[in-house]
Amino acid sequence: MKTNNHILILIAIFLVSMVAAPAFAATPQKSKGKKKANPELTRAGNTYFINGKDAIKGKQVLEFYAQHNCEAAYKQYKTGRNCTIAGWSLLGGGAGLTVIGLGCIIGGVVNTIGGAMGSMSEASQGGSGEGGINRMNSGASTIIAGGVLVGIGAAAQIACGPLIVVGKKKTRLAMETYNASCRYTQARPQPYWSIQTSSNGLGFALNF
Repeated sequence: MKTNNHILILIAIFLVSMVAAPAFAATPQKSKGKKKANPELTRAGNTYFINGKDAIKGKQVLEFYAQHNCEAAYKQYKTGRNCTIAGWSLLGGGAGLTVIGLGCIIGGVVNTIGGAMGSMSEASQGGSGEGGINRMNSGASTIIAGGVLVGIGAAAQIACGPLIVVGKKKTRLAMETYNASCRYTQARPQPYWSIQTSSNGLGFALNF
């Protein structure tokens, strides 16, 4: 009798599994697809907007990517921001050097002309004109130094262009990366139980 009872119990479990398993198996299909997880990010110039409302910029944008665990966007924005800052720094520094260099050249020209005139005046009065010559030499040195500064300043201003362009492109790509890859997360299927057979017989299995 006990053997017959065991057989009846196994048959009952098998029949229940045949009916229940398809229903359980269908459960994870309902959870497939994408669900909204993070707010949308848009921009106008250097200002970003969270869901079109809250405005953020600079380090706040970097913190936003970190807060929402978007590592790819974080790295892109950080690289782009550093490039942009370096580019603008080169532009400002280059412009400053150019202005200083031009000032040196103008001062050198004035000294050179003044020295030449002074030397001629001294010579006409029977002097050696050494004072004027020294002033001319000083003016010439100042002109050369000014030319070097102008050259360095111009090179810095030329170099700043690509850095600023690359920086802006990286920051724009960071926002696109976030909206495409980090704004939505894939929903995970819900776990479900099913009755399965194995070498040990029938049993319940947790599927996920």
